[in-house]
Amino acid sequence: MRFEFTSSESQSVLRAVFEDGDSYEGSRQEGASQTITYSGEDITFDYPVRSIHPDLLGLLCLIVFYPFIGHRAVFPEPVSPRLEQAFQNRNFRQRIRFDNVDPDIEVYSGSRMALSFGGGIDSSAIRTMFPDAYVVHEAHIKEGRLVPSHAHRIVHDLGLARGRVVTSNQRYVSKPGGWHGWTCATAAALLMATDNDFGMILVGATLANTLLANGSIYWNRFRAREHHGFTGNFWQSAFNAVGIPMFSPVCGASEYSTMRLSLELVKAGNVVYCMERDGRPCFKCSKCFRRDMIRAVVDPDHRPNWKPYDRVGIHAFLSARPLYYGHIFSYARDRVEDLPSFIASRIKDVPAIKSDWPVRVHDRTFEFCDPGWSSAIRERVLEHLEPMEPDHVAELESWDQRGQAPRRAGPRTRLLNLKARAGARLRGRRRSGREQDAGH
Repeated sequence: MRFEFTSSESQSVLRAVFEDGDSYEGSRQEGASQTITYSGEDITFDYPVRSIHPDLLGLLCLIVFYPFIGHRAVFPEPVSPRLEQAFQNRNFRQRIRFDNVDPDIEVYSGSRMALSFGGGIDSSAIRTMFPDAYVVHEAHIKEGRLVPSHAHRIVHDLGLARGRVVTSNQRYVSKPGGWHGWTCATAAALLMATDNDFGMILVGATLANTLLANGSIYWNRFRAREHHGFTGNFWQSAFNAVGIPMFSPVCGASEYSTMRLSLELVKAGNVVYCMERDGRPCFKCSKCFRRDMIRAVVDPDHRPNWKPYDRVGIHAFLSARPLYYGHIFSYARDRVEDLPSFIASRIKDVPAIKSDWPVRVHDRTFEFCDPGWSSAIRERVLEHLEPMEPDHVAELESWDQRGQAPRRAGPRTRLLNLKARAGARLRGRRRSGREQDAGH
Protein backbone atom coordinates (compact mmCIF):
# COMPACT_ATOMS: atom_id res chain seq x y z
CA MET A 1 0.00 0.00 0.00
CA ARG A 2 1.26 3.46 -0.92
CA PHE A 3 0.21 6.50 1.06
CA GLU A 4 -0.21 10.10 -0.06
CA PHE A 5 -0.68 13.10 2.22
CA THR A 6 -1.64 16.66 1.34
CA SER A 7 -2.52 19.72 3.38
CA SER A 8 -4.33 22.86 2.22
CA GLU A 9 -5.51 26.00 3.98
CA SER A 10 -8.58 24.24 5.35
CA GLN A 11 -7.86 20.52 5.67
CA SER A 12 -5.43 17.63 5.56
CA VAL A 13 -6.04 14.56 3.40
CA LEU A 14 -4.65 11.04 3.78
CA ARG A 15 -5.01 8.75 0.76
CA ALA A 16 -4.24 5.03 0.46
CA VAL A 17 -3.33 3.64 -2.96
CA PHE A 18 -4.09 -0.08 -2.94
CA GLU A 19 -1.67 -2.48 -4.59
CA ASP A 20 -1.45 -6.24 -5.14
CA GLY A 21 -1.70 -7.94 -1.76
CA ASP A 22 -3.78 -5.19 -0.15
CA SER A 23 -7.44 -5.84 0.52
CA TYR A 24 -10.55 -3.68 0.81
CA GLU A 25 -11.79 -6.20 3.38
CA GLY A 26 -10.13 -6.57 6.77
CA SER A 27 -10.74 -7.26 10.45
CA ARG A 28 -11.52 -4.68 13.10
CA GLN A 29 -8.84 -4.77 15.76
CA GLU A 30 -11.41 -4.55 18.57
CA GLY A 31 -13.43 -7.25 20.27
CA ALA A 32 -14.24 -10.26 18.11
CA SER A 33 -12.35 -9.00 15.02
CA GLN A 34 -15.47 -8.05 13.04
CA THR A 35 -15.04 -8.08 9.26
CA ILE A 36 -15.04 -4.56 7.78
CA THR A 37 -15.03 -3.28 4.20
CA TYR A 38 -13.24 -0.05 3.24
CA SER A 39 -15.21 2.38 1.07
CA GLY A 40 -12.22 3.74 -0.82
CA GLU A 41 -12.73 7.31 0.42
CA ASP A 42 -9.83 9.56 1.27
CA ILE A 43 -9.45 10.34 4.98
CA THR A 44 -10.02 14.03 5.66
CA PHE A 45 -9.37 16.17 8.73
CA ASP A 46 -10.41 19.81 8.94
CA TYR A 47 -7.05 20.67 10.52
CA PRO A 48 -4.48 22.14 8.08
CA VAL A 49 -1.12 20.66 9.00
CA ARG A 50 1.85 22.99 8.76
CA SER A 51 4.46 20.41 9.70
CA ILE A 52 4.39 16.75 10.72
CA HIS A 53 7.30 14.52 11.68
CA PRO A 54 7.64 11.64 9.19
CA ASP A 55 7.40 8.97 11.89
CA LEU A 56 4.16 10.46 13.22
CA LEU A 57 2.78 10.61 9.69
CA GLY A 58 3.82 7.00 9.11
CA LEU A 59 2.22 5.91 12.38
CA LEU A 60 -0.97 7.77 11.42
CA CYS A 61 -1.09 5.87 8.11
CA LEU A 62 -0.64 2.57 9.91
CA ILE A 63 -3.25 3.02 12.62
CA VAL A 64 -5.92 4.16 10.14
CA PHE A 65 -5.29 1.62 7.37
CA TYR A 66 -3.72 -1.30 9.23
CA PRO A 67 -6.61 -3.78 8.61
CA PHE A 68 -6.22 -3.42 4.83
CA ILE A 69 -2.43 -3.38 4.37
CA GLY A 70 -0.92 -6.42 2.69
CA HIS A 71 2.82 -6.98 2.86
CA ARG A 72 4.43 -3.59 2.22
CA ALA A 73 3.97 0.08 3.02
CA VAL A 74 5.35 3.10 1.15
CA PHE A 75 4.88 6.27 3.17
CA PRO A 76 4.48 9.87 1.96
CA GLU A 77 7.96 10.53 3.38
CA PRO A 78 10.71 8.13 4.50
CA VAL A 79 10.35 6.95 8.10
CA SER A 80 12.99 5.99 10.64
CA PRO A 81 14.10 2.42 11.48
CA ARG A 82 12.46 2.94 14.88
CA LEU A 83 8.98 2.81 13.35
CA GLU A 84 9.91 -0.15 11.17
CA GLN A 85 11.31 -2.08 14.12
CA ALA A 86 8.24 -1.38 16.26
CA PHE A 87 6.05 -3.10 13.67
CA GLN A 88 8.19 -6.22 13.68
CA ASN A 89 6.66 -7.13 17.03
CA ARG A 90 5.19 -10.61 16.63
CA ASN A 91 1.85 -9.51 18.09
CA PHE A 92 1.09 -7.65 14.87
CA ARG A 93 -0.70 -10.13 12.62
CA GLN A 94 1.94 -10.06 9.90
CA ARG A 95 5.24 -8.44 9.03
CA ILE A 96 4.88 -5.32 6.88
CA ARG A 97 7.89 -4.37 4.74
CA PHE A 98 8.67 -0.65 4.86
CA ASP A 99 10.01 0.41 1.48
CA ASN A 100 11.26 3.90 2.36
CA VAL A 101 13.35 4.01 5.55
CA ASP A 102 15.94 6.67 6.36
CA PRO A 103 18.31 5.95 9.28
CA ASP A 104 19.22 9.65 9.56
CA ILE A 105 15.76 10.79 10.68
CA GLU A 106 16.01 12.21 14.18
CA VAL A 107 13.63 10.98 16.87
CA TYR A 108 10.57 13.10 17.47
CA SER A 109 10.16 14.88 20.80
CA GLY A 110 7.68 17.38 22.24
CA SER A 111 7.15 19.10 25.56
CA ARG A 112 3.35 19.38 25.94
CA MET A 113 0.64 16.90 26.93
CA ALA A 114 -2.38 16.37 24.69
CA LEU A 115 -5.56 14.62 25.85
CA SER A 116 -7.35 12.54 23.25
CA PHE A 117 -10.80 13.38 24.58
CA GLY A 118 -13.88 11.29 23.96
CA GLY A 119 -16.11 13.28 26.27
CA GLY A 120 -16.93 10.41 28.63
CA ILE A 121 -16.33 9.65 32.29
CA ASP A 122 -12.76 8.38 31.91
CA SER A 123 -11.32 11.12 29.71
CA SER A 124 -13.20 13.71 31.78
CA ALA A 125 -11.45 12.38 34.88
CA ILE A 126 -8.12 12.96 33.14
CA ARG A 127 -9.22 16.45 32.17
CA THR A 128 -9.91 17.09 35.86
CA MET A 129 -6.46 15.91 36.96
CA PHE A 130 -4.56 17.43 34.02
CA PRO A 131 -6.16 20.79 33.23
CA ASP A 132 -2.90 21.79 31.55
CA ALA A 133 -3.24 19.10 28.87
CA TYR A 134 -4.44 20.37 25.47
CA VAL A 135 -7.81 18.76 24.69
CA VAL A 136 -8.23 17.22 21.23
CA HIS A 137 -11.64 15.82 20.29
CA GLU A 138 -12.46 14.21 16.95
CA ALA A 139 -15.93 14.91 15.58
CA HIS A 140 -17.21 12.41 13.05
CA ILE A 141 -18.66 12.72 9.56
CA LYS A 142 -21.02 9.92 8.56
CA GLU A 143 -22.46 9.85 5.06
CA GLY A 144 -21.71 13.53 4.67
CA ARG A 145 -23.30 14.61 7.94
CA LEU A 146 -21.84 15.50 11.31
CA VAL A 147 -22.63 12.96 14.03
CA PRO A 148 -24.11 14.97 16.93
CA SER A 149 -22.27 14.99 20.23
CA HIS A 150 -22.51 17.19 23.30
CA ALA A 151 -18.70 16.84 23.53
CA HIS A 152 -18.30 19.27 20.61
CA ARG A 153 -19.74 22.09 22.68
CA ILE A 154 -17.65 21.12 25.71
CA VAL A 155 -14.41 21.44 23.77
CA HIS A 156 -15.46 24.52 21.77
CA ASP A 157 -16.17 26.27 25.07
CA LEU A 158 -12.58 25.74 26.16
CA GLY A 159 -11.32 28.03 23.37
CA LEU A 160 -8.56 27.25 20.86
CA ALA A 161 -5.87 28.01 23.42
CA ARG A 162 -6.95 24.96 25.46
CA GLY A 163 -8.66 22.59 23.07
CA ARG A 164 -9.79 21.89 19.52
CA VAL A 165 -12.46 19.85 17.77
CA VAL A 166 -11.13 18.21 14.60
CA THR A 167 -13.76 16.91 12.19
CA SER A 168 -12.92 13.76 10.24
CA ASN A 169 -14.59 10.97 8.29
CA GLN A 170 -12.12 8.28 9.39
CA ARG A 171 -14.55 6.54 11.75
CA TYR A 172 -17.12 5.88 9.04
CA VAL A 173 -15.09 5.11 5.91
CA SER A 174 -15.68 1.38 6.39
CA LYS A 175 -18.79 -0.73 6.74
CA PRO A 176 -19.86 -1.38 9.43
CA GLY A 177 -18.67 1.94 10.84
CA GLY A 178 -16.58 2.40 13.94
CA TRP A 179 -12.92 2.70 14.88
CA HIS A 180 -10.75 0.20 13.00
CA GLY A 181 -8.75 -0.13 16.20
CA TRP A 182 -8.59 1.59 19.58
CA THR A 183 -5.54 3.66 18.59
CA CYS A 184 -7.59 5.38 15.84
CA ALA A 185 -8.98 7.65 18.57
CA THR A 186 -5.54 9.29 18.76
CA ALA A 187 -5.37 10.17 15.04
CA ALA A 188 -6.27 13.86 15.43
CA ALA A 189 -3.74 14.31 18.25
CA LEU A 190 -1.03 12.66 16.12
CA LEU A 191 -1.90 14.92 13.21
CA MET A 192 -1.59 18.05 15.37
CA ALA A 193 1.40 16.95 17.45
CA THR A 194 4.32 18.44 15.52
CA ASP A 195 2.66 21.83 15.01
CA ASN A 196 1.69 22.04 18.68
CA ASP A 197 4.74 20.48 20.36
CA PHE A 198 2.77 17.54 21.79
CA GLY A 199 5.17 15.07 23.40
CA MET A 200 2.67 12.84 25.20
CA ILE A 201 -0.84 11.69 24.32
CA LEU A 202 -3.10 10.95 27.28
CA VAL A 203 -6.03 8.58 26.78
CA GLY A 204 -8.81 7.30 29.05
CA ALA A 205 -8.45 3.55 29.53
CA THR A 206 -9.19 2.09 32.95
CA LEU A 207 -8.13 -0.92 35.00
CA ALA A 208 -10.71 -3.08 33.21
CA ASN A 209 -8.89 -2.54 29.92
CA THR A 210 -5.39 -2.87 31.39
CA LEU A 211 -5.39 -5.69 33.94
CA LEU A 212 -8.88 -7.20 34.08
CA ALA A 213 -9.84 -8.31 30.54
CA ASN A 214 -13.05 -6.25 30.71
CA GLY A 215 -13.79 -7.58 34.17
CA SER A 216 -13.59 -11.31 33.41
CA ILE A 217 -10.21 -12.25 34.90
CA TYR A 218 -6.94 -10.69 36.05
CA TRP A 219 -4.48 -10.40 33.15
CA ASN A 220 -0.82 -9.89 34.00
CA ARG A 221 0.22 -7.03 31.75
CA PHE A 222 3.48 -6.68 33.66
CA ARG A 223 4.52 -10.11 32.42
CA ALA A 224 3.21 -9.28 28.94
CA ARG A 225 5.97 -6.67 28.57
CA GLU A 226 8.28 -9.53 27.63
CA HIS A 227 6.40 -9.88 24.34
CA HIS A 228 4.54 -6.58 23.88
CA GLY A 229 7.37 -4.19 24.60
CA PHE A 230 7.91 -1.61 27.31
CA THR A 231 4.25 -0.61 27.74
CA GLY A 232 2.80 -4.12 27.87
CA ASN A 233 0.78 -3.41 24.72
CA PHE A 234 2.34 -3.71 21.26
CA TRP A 235 0.45 -0.76 19.74
CA GLN A 236 1.22 1.49 22.67
CA SER A 237 4.87 0.45 22.50
CA ALA A 238 4.98 1.60 18.86
CA PHE A 239 4.02 5.11 19.99
CA ASN A 240 6.85 5.04 22.52
CA ALA A 241 9.30 3.88 19.88
CA VAL A 242 8.78 6.95 17.67
CA GLY A 243 8.98 9.50 20.48
CA ILE A 244 5.33 10.28 21.29
CA PRO A 245 4.34 8.07 24.25
CA MET A 246 0.66 7.33 24.72
CA PHE A 247 -0.54 6.54 28.24
CA SER A 248 -3.68 6.44 30.35
CA PRO A 249 -3.16 7.98 33.80
CA VAL A 250 -6.16 5.94 35.04
CA CYS A 251 -5.04 2.58 33.67
CA GLY A 252 -4.56 1.43 37.28
CA ALA A 253 -7.94 2.73 38.48
CA SER A 254 -11.50 1.54 37.98
CA GLU A 255 -14.51 3.50 36.79
CA TYR A 256 -15.40 4.22 40.42
CA SER A 257 -12.37 6.48 40.60
CA THR A 258 -13.00 8.11 37.23
CA MET A 259 -16.65 8.74 38.13
CA ARG A 260 -15.65 10.39 41.40
CA LEU A 261 -13.03 12.54 39.66
CA SER A 262 -15.44 13.70 36.96
CA LEU A 263 -18.53 13.95 39.19
CA GLU A 264 -18.73 17.75 39.15
CA LEU A 265 -18.51 17.70 35.36
CA VAL A 266 -21.24 15.04 35.29
CA LYS A 267 -23.52 17.18 37.45
CA ALA A 268 -22.84 20.19 35.20
CA GLY A 269 -23.82 18.23 32.09
CA ASN A 270 -20.29 18.28 30.69
CA VAL A 271 -19.80 14.52 30.32
CA VAL A 272 -21.01 12.36 27.42
CA TYR A 273 -21.06 8.58 27.87
CA CYS A 274 -24.00 7.47 25.73
CA MET A 275 -25.11 8.95 22.40
CA GLU A 276 -28.25 6.91 21.77
CA ARG A 277 -30.80 9.70 22.21
CA ASP A 278 -29.73 12.34 19.70
CA GLY A 279 -26.28 12.60 21.23
CA ARG A 280 -27.42 12.21 24.84
CA PRO A 281 -27.85 9.26 27.24
CA CYS A 282 -30.77 6.91 26.65
CA PHE A 283 -30.94 5.62 30.27
CA LYS A 284 -31.92 2.19 28.94
CA CYS A 285 -28.71 0.57 27.63
CA SER A 286 -26.14 -1.44 29.57
CA LYS A 287 -23.65 1.44 29.49
CA CYS A 288 -26.10 3.88 31.09
CA PHE A 289 -27.02 1.14 33.55
CA ARG A 290 -23.39 0.64 34.57
CA ARG A 291 -22.84 4.38 34.93
CA ASP A 292 -25.93 4.70 37.14
CA MET A 293 -24.71 1.83 39.30
CA ILE A 294 -21.27 3.43 39.72
CA ARG A 295 -22.67 6.85 40.51
CA ALA A 296 -25.01 5.34 43.11
CA VAL A 297 -21.87 4.21 44.98
CA VAL A 298 -19.78 7.39 44.72
CA ASP A 299 -22.52 10.05 44.88
CA PRO A 300 -24.63 9.91 48.07
CA ASP A 301 -27.26 12.18 46.49
CA HIS A 302 -27.78 10.05 43.39
CA ARG A 303 -30.94 7.95 43.35
CA PRO A 304 -31.14 6.07 40.06
CA ASN A 305 -34.46 5.32 38.44
CA TRP A 306 -34.02 1.58 37.97
CA LYS A 307 -37.41 1.00 36.32
CA PRO A 308 -36.35 1.73 32.68
CA TYR A 309 -33.61 -0.90 33.05
CA ASP A 310 -36.11 -3.63 33.96
CA ARG A 311 -36.19 -4.92 30.42
CA VAL A 312 -35.21 -8.04 28.53
CA GLY A 313 -31.94 -6.63 27.17
CA ILE A 314 -30.63 -5.73 30.63
CA HIS A 315 -31.82 -9.07 32.04
CA ALA A 316 -29.82 -10.86 29.34
CA PHE A 317 -26.80 -8.64 29.98
CA LEU A 318 -26.83 -9.38 33.73
CA SER A 319 -27.31 -13.12 33.17
CA ALA A 320 -24.30 -13.53 30.88
CA ARG A 321 -21.11 -15.01 32.35
CA PRO A 322 -18.49 -13.77 32.61
CA LEU A 323 -20.43 -10.62 33.41
CA TYR A 324 -19.03 -7.70 31.43
CA TYR A 325 -17.26 -5.40 33.91
CA GLY A 326 -18.30 -7.85 36.63
CA HIS A 327 -16.02 -6.24 39.22
CA ILE A 328 -18.11 -3.06 38.97
CA PHE A 329 -21.34 -4.89 39.80
CA SER A 330 -19.71 -7.01 42.49
CA TYR A 331 -18.44 -3.94 44.34
CA ALA A 332 -21.81 -2.19 44.03
CA ARG A 333 -23.82 -5.20 45.16
CA ASP A 334 -23.16 -4.65 48.87
CA ARG A 335 -22.91 -0.87 48.69
CA VAL A 336 -26.08 0.22 46.90
CA GLU A 337 -29.19 0.09 49.06
CA ASP A 338 -32.48 -1.35 47.89
CA LEU A 339 -31.29 -2.85 44.62
CA PRO A 340 -34.34 -4.16 42.74
CA SER A 341 -34.66 -7.94 42.65
CA PHE A 342 -34.19 -8.05 38.85
CA ILE A 343 -30.64 -6.77 39.49
CA ALA A 344 -29.77 -8.35 42.84
CA SER A 345 -30.93 -11.84 41.86
CA ARG A 346 -28.85 -11.82 38.70
CA ILE A 347 -25.54 -10.70 40.23
CA LYS A 348 -25.62 -12.63 43.52
CA ASP A 349 -23.24 -15.31 42.18
CA VAL A 350 -20.56 -12.88 40.93
CA PRO A 351 -17.40 -13.25 43.07
CA ALA A 352 -17.32 -10.97 46.10
CA ILE A 353 -14.88 -8.09 46.58
CA LYS A 354 -13.93 -7.69 50.22
CA SER A 355 -11.43 -4.81 50.08
CA ASP A 356 -11.54 -1.37 48.47
CA TRP A 357 -9.24 -1.95 45.49
CA PRO A 358 -11.94 -0.76 43.02
CA VAL A 359 -11.69 2.78 44.47
CA ARG A 360 -7.88 2.93 44.54
CA VAL A 361 -5.14 3.02 41.92
CA HIS A 362 -2.57 0.28 41.23
CA ASP A 363 0.67 2.18 41.72
CA ARG A 364 2.78 -0.15 39.56
CA THR A 365 0.84 0.69 36.39
CA PHE A 366 2.92 3.86 36.07
CA GLU A 367 5.69 1.50 34.96
CA PHE A 368 3.91 1.39 31.59
CA CYS A 369 4.52 5.12 31.15
CA ASP A 370 7.58 6.50 29.41
CA PRO A 371 10.30 7.27 32.02
CA GLY A 372 10.52 10.86 30.86
CA TRP A 373 6.90 11.46 31.85
CA SER A 374 6.07 8.84 34.48
CA SER A 375 7.23 10.69 37.60
CA ALA A 376 5.22 13.84 36.86
CA ILE A 377 2.11 11.87 35.88
CA ARG A 378 2.34 9.55 38.89
CA GLU A 379 2.73 12.50 41.25
CA ARG A 380 -0.31 14.24 39.80
CA VAL A 381 -2.55 11.14 39.93
CA LEU A 382 -1.58 10.34 43.52
CA GLU A 383 -2.72 13.83 44.50
CA HIS A 384 -6.22 12.63 43.64
CA LEU A 385 -6.25 8.85 44.23
CA GLU A 386 -5.05 6.57 47.04
CA PRO A 387 -2.70 3.78 45.96
CA MET A 388 -3.57 0.12 46.54
CA GLU A 389 -1.94 -1.61 49.48
CA PRO A 390 -0.47 -5.13 49.09
CA ASP A 391 -3.70 -6.79 50.25
CA HIS A 392 -5.68 -4.79 47.66
CA VAL A 393 -3.32 -5.90 44.91
CA ALA A 394 -3.51 -9.52 46.07
CA GLU A 395 -7.31 -9.51 45.87
CA LEU A 396 -7.21 -7.80 42.49
CA GLU A 397 -4.85 -10.48 41.18
CA SER A 398 -7.23 -13.19 42.39
CA TRP A 399 -10.19 -11.80 40.43
CA ASP A 400 -11.60 -14.56 38.21
CA GLN A 401 -15.14 -15.09 36.88
CA ARG A 402 -14.32 -18.19 34.86
CA GLY A 403 -15.98 -20.52 37.34
CA GLN A 404 -19.28 -18.66 37.25
CA ALA A 405 -22.02 -20.38 35.25
CA PRO A 406 -24.79 -18.39 33.58
CA ARG A 407 -27.90 -17.93 35.67
CA ARG A 408 -30.43 -20.62 34.80
CA ALA A 409 -33.57 -19.09 33.33
CA GLY A 410 -37.00 -20.53 32.63
CA PRO A 411 -38.16 -21.29 29.04
CA ARG A 412 -39.94 -17.94 28.58
CA THR A 413 -36.95 -15.95 29.86
CA ARG A 414 -34.58 -17.95 27.63
CA LEU A 415 -36.76 -17.19 24.61
CA LEU A 416 -36.88 -13.49 25.49
CA ASN A 417 -33.12 -13.45 25.96
CA LEU A 418 -32.60 -15.02 22.53
CA LYS A 419 -34.89 -12.40 20.99
CA ALA A 420 -33.04 -9.64 22.85
CA ARG A 421 -29.65 -10.85 21.60
CA ALA A 422 -30.96 -11.13 18.02
CA GLY A 423 -32.39 -7.62 18.28
CA ALA A 424 -29.11 -6.33 19.69
CA ARG A 425 -27.18 -7.88 16.80
CA LEU A 426 -29.58 -6.28 14.29
CA ARG A 427 -29.30 -2.88 15.98
CA GLY A 428 -25.55 -3.32 16.10
CA ARG A 429 -25.39 -3.86 12.35
CA ARG A 430 -27.53 -0.77 11.80
CA ARG A 431 -25.58 1.54 14.08
CA SER A 432 -22.35 -0.25 14.97
CA GLY A 433 -20.41 2.88 14.25
CA ARG A 434 -22.50 5.20 16.40
CA GLU A 435 -20.30 7.35 18.52
CA GLN A 436 -19.33 5.95 21.89
CA ASP A 437 -17.06 7.21 24.64
CA ALA A 438 -13.60 6.93 23.28
CA GLY A 439 -12.30 6.80 26.85
CA HIS A 440 -14.40 3.64 27.47
